[in-house]
Amino acid sequence: MNDQTAVRDVGAANLGFARALIGELQAAGIATAFVCPGSRSAPLALAIAEHPRLQHSVHVDERSAAFHALGFAKASGQPVVLLCTSGTAGANFLPAVAEAAQSRVPLIVLTADRPPELRAWGAPQTMEQRTLYAGFTRWSEEAPCPSERGAELAYARVLARRAVIEATGSKPGPVHLNLPFREPLLPTAIGAHEIAERARSSEFPAANAWVDPSLAGTLAGELRGIERGVLLFGPDSWDPALASAAHALSAALGWPIIADPSSGLRASLPADGAVIHGADLMLRDAEVAAALRPDLIVRFGGQPTSASIVAWMARHPGADVWLVDSANGFRDPQHRASRWLRASPRQFCELVTSATDGVTTPAEWLLQWQHADRVARAAADAALDSEPRFLTPHITRSLWSGLPEGATLYVANSMAIREIDLFASPRAAALRVLANRGVNGIDGQVSAALGAAAALRRPTVLWCGDLALLHDVSGLLAGRMHGGDLTIVVSNDDGGGIFEYLPAARLVSRPVFEELFAVPHGLDLCELARGLGWEAVRVDSAASFTQALARALAGGRHVIEVTIDRAANTAFHASIHQRVRDQLQRDRPR
Repeated sequence: MNDQTAVRDVGAANLGFARALIGELQAAGIATAFVCPGSRSAPLALAIAEHPRLQHSVHVDERSAAFHALGFAKASGQPVVLLCTSGTAGANFLPAVAEAAQSRVPLIVLTADRPPELRAWGAPQTMEQRTLYAGFTRWSEEAPCPSERGAELAYARVLARRAVIEATGSKPGPVHLNLPFREPLLPTAIGAHEIAERARSSEFPAANAWVDPSLAGTLAGELRGIERGVLLFGPDSWDPALASAAHALSAALGWPIIADPSSGLRASLPADGAVIHGADLMLRDAEVAAALRPDLIVRFGGQPTSASIVAWMARHPGADVWLVDSANGFRDPQHRASRWLRASPRQFCELVTSATDGVTTPAEWLLQWQHADRVARAAADAALDSEPRFLTPHITRSLWSGLPEGATLYVANSMAIREIDLFASPRAAALRVLANRGVNGIDGQVSAALGAAAALRRPTVLWCGDLALLHDVSGLLAGRMHGGDLTIVVSNDDGGGIFEYLPAARLVSRPVFEELFAVPHGLDLCELARGLGWEAVRVDSAASFTQALARALAGGRHVIEVTIDRAANTAFHASIHQRVRDQLQRDRPR
């Protein structure tokens, strides 16, 4: 790409982003904009001026403009857009923004900004704008520069939709979007922009209210009309009554259930086979992922742990995604949700099921999923059976089958949670699975598991890696000081095993990789645990692991260390996935 092309692309990206943002604001309910002149805001001002269904007025004084917008929104009860350029312009909006916050007036404040590389370096007309209205907004966000990779039009649209939802919720008020643009601000030539006719969406404001029970029939009718649907339960959707509600909805619709390990739907299962346990295994296969094309995904809770499930969703951008969440949240990192429904997973399932007219005979769609699931899991089981060493997939199988009814399994981030997702097979006995899948850190795992054990007062096992254990050595001390009752299973591969699956493992020399990523420590974790008052034992086989686990579950503080050869473990995972692919190639879902 030559310099002229790059310049043209930056200007075109700026205007394209601005057009998408402004167009979606209008489609989501904005009818009026108040514009203050400026250079950096040129793409946004132009997008406002050229939109035929968006009224606008231009104001030379930002303080006056902001109060003008405030009075208009207060009187009309409708949200409005307020736009200015970079620098002190936005600061002059503050008094009106503060008033809007207190008097609950919906304003969408757009401040154009200079790119991050110019901030704090003495560039003119540049100041800290991201926190201009801290304490006064219902929501604030800074977008990336449109010319950066990742600042696609889909993000501009979902940013606009969320801004309207946040500003017009149960507690209306101002929303701030800080929007940096690199130069050239506009393309060298500006062509006519064809604006698609779009109906005003009533779904977005409705997302701030609980699902109305009177809509049950409408929702059920919409879902019953879709054959290729999937119920996807992510982390933190757990509810003790969710399993029966989810299976009832699955039976009524004839849809498969994809369930994250910490959703609570991978144990204590009905015999209907609706839960697809091998989703992570089978959706790694490109042909299977393509064949299992959904028309609608109803997603509950947070984003799933499985990268292959996330990739499968991204592979089918034409599928609608409904996001069911009891909080007024926007856990949609793919920016895919076409509808937000405020309800708990159980409430939604029960509400829709109550409006259906019976149980659907398993359709070809569900049978395809079940067939691929059986093939993938059988291939993985055969691979585990043929491997003589006791590696992390074997730990999954031993834990999953060995924990008693009603036990709690706390699964640490990095590899442990992914191992459970891959290899946890159907299980009849109830098992509570917990994981910190919000920010996904490895810190505080021992302490968190101790807290869970104290709260639940039932057999509790933490499975973590060696670095996670070392990251929370003070948790071992806390267990001793507070008389905790916990069993820790630590898979010790002497470093960060998850990095073996990332590009760095192939792209940098081994010495550099070990120093910067794997970080081997060479510590004896059993000695460490004993020094802090825990019983500790090292095992190397399924039989010795099962015996140690049974002793530990009798009570007290125990560490079971499984020494893992990191290279062998990485190679074994690759061989499992190859075996699954080969078997799926021979026995494709029909």
